[in-house]
Amino acid sequence: MKSKRSILLWIAIISVVLSGFFYQKYRDLDKNYSIIPATGETPIYAADTIKWLTRHQHPDGYFVNNPDLFDEPSILNKESVRLSRYAVETLVKLGASEQINRSGIINFVLNNYQPPSNAIGNLKGFSALPNSEVNIRATMDSVIILEQLDALGTIDTEAVAQLILAYQNNDGGFWDPGYPEFGQQSTVKATSFAVRALHHMGKLNSQVVSDERQQRINQFIQNSWSEDTKTFAPFPGHPAISSYDAYRAWVSIHYLPINQQNRESIETMMHLDELIVSLNETFRTSDKVYSEEGHSERSSLKATYLVVAMLDKLNYLKAISVPEVVQFVKGYRDPSGGFSGDIYSVYSAVDILSHLSSTRMTKQLRIYQVLTYSAILIALLASLILLALHRRVESRKHSALVRRAQTDRLTGLHNREYLEQRHSTFKDNYSHLAFILLDVDHFKSINDNHGHLAGDEVLIELSALLSNNIRKTDTLARWGGEEFAILCPATEPGHAREFSEKLRALIEAHTFTPVDNLTCSFGVACAGKNETLRDLYIKADKALYQSKRDGRNKVTYL
Repeated sequence: MKSKRSILLWIAIISVVLSGFFYQKYRDLDKNYSIIPATGETPIYAADTIKWLTRHQHPDGYFVNNPDLFDEPSILNKESVRLSRYAVETLVKLGASEQINRSGIINFVLNNYQPPSNAIGNLKGFSALPNSEVNIRATMDSVIILEQLDALGTIDTEAVAQLILAYQNNDGGFWDPGYPEFGQQSTVKATSFAVRALHHMGKLNSQVVSDERQQRINQFIQNSWSEDTKTFAPFPGHPAISSYDAYRAWVSIHYLPINQQNRESIETMMHLDELIVSLNETFRTSDKVYSEEGHSERSSLKATYLVVAMLDKLNYLKAISVPEVVQFVKGYRDPSGGFSGDIYSVYSAVDILSHLSSTRMTKQLRIYQVLTYSAILIALLASLILLALHRRVESRKHSALVRRAQTDRLTGLHNREYLEQRHSTFKDNYSHLAFILLDVDHFKSINDNHGHLAGDEVLIELSALLSNNIRKTDTLARWGGEEFAILCPATEPGHAREFSEKLRALIEAHTFTPVDNLTCSFGVACAGKNETLRDLYIKADKALYQSKRDGRNKVTYL
């Protein structure tokens, strides 16, 4: 029994420890991964984020960061196309394209669709504002909006593609009049805008963008690699200063058809192993997210988004610390659970979590949840069984103590205390109750002649003889010394005398091991109304005394 209890105790302890371990694992997974969208499931933040974004669309179609300023003339500015693209992409990603004022945003974009001021031939692009200069960045944003809304058919994509290609320099890179600070200098930024715009229009093919043009783009990006900092510079010969340029360099070569056939060439041109080390050593903050500037503690949602998006496409998400990134992104949620603050932050947060979807540990989350419940259940079951066993042991101990208190140590018969309990029970249930008292005749001579051990053996043997010849309903007890008592329920006086006579004769005829023969004297009494056991004993004792005076080995009833 002890071994079973020890095993159960250890099972309960181990199960409790395991449940704590599994629960902590579950909590960590739930904390770090539950917000990441699972394939085919609506993200938990979708509804509130959609509600927030749709409130930020101006009646004229474009999106703004502050809808309280809808009536301000300055609400429409050069950032409006960019913000609108972020908002549209986010709503489409969240499955809410039907909630966009589609005609409004399309008309807004097309109002900025025009040929450049110095156009030669059929070239068209987009400006950030009506009557402002066409540039690649605004063209990319506008093309992506139209592509997301299935409205590319409203523009001449061939003319737009030719406009973009007109901004490619001989070094293979592109320049953008929207960034006058660089003049006509090719930049990784402008090159990435050009490649993305061509990709979203479906014009990034060898018929429109020749293999030779694509090779020059590859060469430009390779020339922008900085051996000193192991990352990409804004353009060849310039110091590498921003983590953004790594993403832009990757975009510039990722979509090129000549590279799609050989993905390893992309990793080679990106110097992937060295780049990842540089990103994590130079641009990762102590929060294990990313900054734009090197060796900075200014954690940037945009920088983190660009790194995550790039590494996801390169199948290298193992290089980032997902839990810390998720916790950083969660900081942009509002109390309702959606993302808010500014449109670009919402776009970045939603896109980061989308890119991390492959890391979502849905199965592990459920497994640890089941393991936690299972361990708790096992611990409870083991504890309940242990408690039941403990109670059984305690019950047995108590029963043993009770039996010991109610049992004669020498003969194993009940003692006087037990007989009193039985009498209390019998007197309430039976109208006739007999009490038989018997005493061994000349027992002192047995002790004197054969020794006390022989006397004990006689008492033991006599107890066995009596036990084997009474009814199951009778109660036999050692009253004290060589005196025994039998309590007989439902027994009338005549039956009690006959029963006593039978026992007397059995004892007289029995051969006892130590002394051969012996006899017993009997006193019989029957209970009157409300008589106690003591009253019965007094009457039976008088009858027994009478049997002794009449020569012993007799039955007397009084």
